[in-house]
Amino acid sequence: MSSKIMLLISVLFASCGQVLFKKGMMNLGIQGISHDLAGIIRIIANILSSPLILTGLVFYGLSTLLWLFALSKTPLNYAYPFTLLTFILVMAASYFVFSEPLPVNRIIGGLLICIGIIVVSIK
Repeated sequence: MSSKIMLLISVLFASCGQVLFKKGMMNLGIQGISHDLAGIIRIIANILSSPLILTGLVFYGLSTLLWLFALSKTPLNYAYPFTLLTFILVMAASYFVFSEPLPVNRIIGGLLICIGIIVVSIK
């Protein structure tokens, strides 16, 4: 598998992990951190027992492994800009999955990021 494919899949898996984290936390309904030890332990136990959050962690772990394999074959200053694609994918998922607003400034920023990644990836 080429390093560019590994980088892209790594970005996709990291983005999926973020979406699953958000969905998992929404399902748990946790609004903030508790101020007593028992409450903190209860929240952590709920988080660690959430299937969505655990699946998100698996996706993040796979993303990290692919990232490491890609780095073994690719210069870091070439690979690192690909991580910005995570921002684009999470922004799109936020809009389509969670119906979050997508202001024009974020769309413009995302387009600029895409242009930058294209420029950086040209060898």
